[in-house]
This record gives sequence, structure tokens and C-alpha cells, in this order.
Amino acid sequence: MNTATGLGSVGASVSTIDRTDSTAERRQSQRAAGRMAFTLIELLVVIAIIAILAALLLPTLAKSKEQAQGVKCLSNLRQLTLAWVMYSGDNKDYLPVNGDENYEPTILDLTANPQWCPGREDELAECTNRFIMAGLIYPYVKNPAVYVCPADNTDVLNDFVQTSTPKTRSVSMNGWISPAPPSVQDLGSSVGCVIYHKTGDLNNPGASKIWLLMDENPWSINDAFMVCNPQDTTWVDHPASYHNRANGISFCDGHAEIHKWMDPAVYNYNLQDAAAGQDPTPVVPSDLHWLQTASTYYK
Repeated sequence: MNTATGLGSVGASVSTIDRTDSTAERRQSQRAAGRMAFTLIELLVVIAIIAILAALLLPTLAKSKEQAQGVKCLSNLRQLTLAWVMYSGDNKDYLPVNGDENYEPTILDLTANPQWCPGREDELAECTNRFIMAGLIYPYVKNPAVYVCPADNTDVLNDFVQTSTPKTRSVSMNGWISPAPPSVQDLGSSVGCVIYHKTGDLNNPGASKIWLLMDENPWSINDAFMVCNPQDTTWVDHPASYHNRANGISFCDGHAEIHKWMDPAVYNYNLQDAAAGQDPTPVVPSDLHWLQTASTYYK
């Protein structure tokens, strides 16, 4: 037998086997790739499932964010209320002065007319942390961020013109609590109403029943002095509704809560109403009555 011929035949056989194996592997690979590829229908089904899951999860995530903002809002209010309590403890039980627009310091002299929190949120020049830090309770807080509700994403109004400057304060104080002498007139008739100047005055009707601080409507807020007279028949200053038609309120005993408003006159109050000087009549009077009862003791 010719050895060369024999080896050639063996080599040819091996080459043929290799080509056959290679072809089989390619076909197997192609079949596997075909099995792994998505058809158009399968792709549409996957997209539909993702869309359904997103629709189910997004409201839950939004609610979680809202709840987190509510918790932070209450924390801010408690810190401010505690600072207010500490101030009176260091000042012979006298409550920090609460001033309206008639009792404001100037930019050149922030020590004039001392009060719990000077500055107006409707005047761009006064919407700075310098005014916040000039307040009587700030040394007990030492954090400007707690003056802003985490759900308040509105910007400063400058003479009813929207700006792009973030607010430095969302909260205002009950005007019946230690008003500065020039500010009493802003309350309206005080006949039969109690004005609170010292801690002991809060016994009537009780510190837990008198609101101290609350988030004020972004179109209503100006000075840090909020008016609610028991004899009013319309809304003068307006509560905010940042938390799904509710806002944060603290009370003089230190507790805070998220209060739900039912009156559309509260949660529908807007920039156009403010610019027109509208004091809307309550649609659901029980809301205004509740706040009047919690503002001062009315004989």
C-alpha cells in the first residue's frame, strides 16, 4: 500500500468531518439564536407589562414622597415651636414679639423692631436668610431650612409678579400671640378676644387648643403675622394646602399635625385672587370657624 496515498485519504476524511461538524455547529447556533430572539408580539407584551407595573407603582411612589414631606413638615414645625418655647423660658415667660408689615426692620438695620421672624415673602429684597437669622427665635433653631415646608416648591412673589427666587419662609404665626403694638390694629376688632403675651395667658382656653404656626398659602403669605379674627365672615389670610389639600400646623403646647381643609375657598385660592385683593367667603364655613376657635379665646 502506498503510504502517501493512505495518509492523503485519512486527511481528506478528517477535513470532511471537520467541515461537517462546523456546519452542524453553525446550524445549531442559528437555531439557538432564533429561539432566543423576541418576536414583535413578545416584545409588545413585555412593553405592556412594564407599562402596567409603572402605572401600579408610580402612585405608590408619589404617596410615599407625600408622606415623607408631611413627616418633614411636622418636624420643622416642632423645631420652630420648641425654639419659641425656649425663648419664653429665657425671657421671664414673655413670648417673642410677633410683628406685621407695620413693624418691620429695614435692610440697613435688621436689629430694629425685633420680632420672632422679620421679613416679607412678597418683597424680593427681604426674601433672604439675613431676615430669617435676625429673628428672635433663630438662635434656638440655627437652621434657615426649617422655616420652609418641604412641599412648598413655589417662588417669591414680588408685588404679585412671579420670580424665580425660592422662598425663605413658608410659615406664619398666629396674630393673636404677642402682637407688636402697631400690629394689633391688623387683627381687626379685638373686643372680647384674648391677646397672649406671656406663657400663663395661654391657659385660656389651653395651650393645646391654640395654634401657633402654620404653612400659609403661597399667594397670601407676606409678613410672618397671620390674621384670623373670630368676627370675620371671610378668609383674610389663607392656610396653605401643600399636603393634598392639607397643611402643617403647630400648637402652643408643642404638638403639630397635618390638618385637612374641606373648604374650596382655602385650597383653590390662587395668584389671580390675591392680585385682585379677594377675601373669599367660605364655601364650607366649618373650616373658618375651626381656625377662629383655635386662634384666640372669644368671650
